[in-house]
Amino acid sequence: MSGDDIWRSYFKFAFDRNPWDRQISWYFYKTKTKASRPSFESFMASRRRAYVANHEIYMEGGALAVDFLGRYENLDADLAKALQMVGVARRLDVPKSNVAPNKETRQDYRSYYSPHTEALVRDWYAPEIALLGYGF
Repeated sequence: MSGDDIWRSYFKFAFDRNPWDRQISWYFYKTKTKASRPSFESFMASRRRAYVANHEIYMEGGALAVDFLGRYENLDADLAKALQMVGVARRLDVPKSNVAPNKETRQDYRSYYSPHTEALVRDWYAPEIALLGYGF
């Protein structure tokens, strides 16, 4: 069996997150050790610093390289769908880890954006937005 045949025989799945929400999470993560946290606008001024390359994980040559792509916002339900697709009927509880201590008090992700930064995310992550139907 060739490598391509083996690859095709596996069930492959991935999850992605609303890019605007993910970008805020990334901002807080990347600036958490700063004595004085830069503004979100300032953080977004450098694509090299701010860009999160998730799309490349599950795409190959512009095509979806996985059999199922779920949304992080629907993690429990979409994981159940993926498991059902491979014949696993039992539901799994996904443990919550790496949750920021101030996440509960953080504002809605939309409140951090200016029209400029909202457009940057729309441009940077256009493939994910189109593929998963995300909106701001």
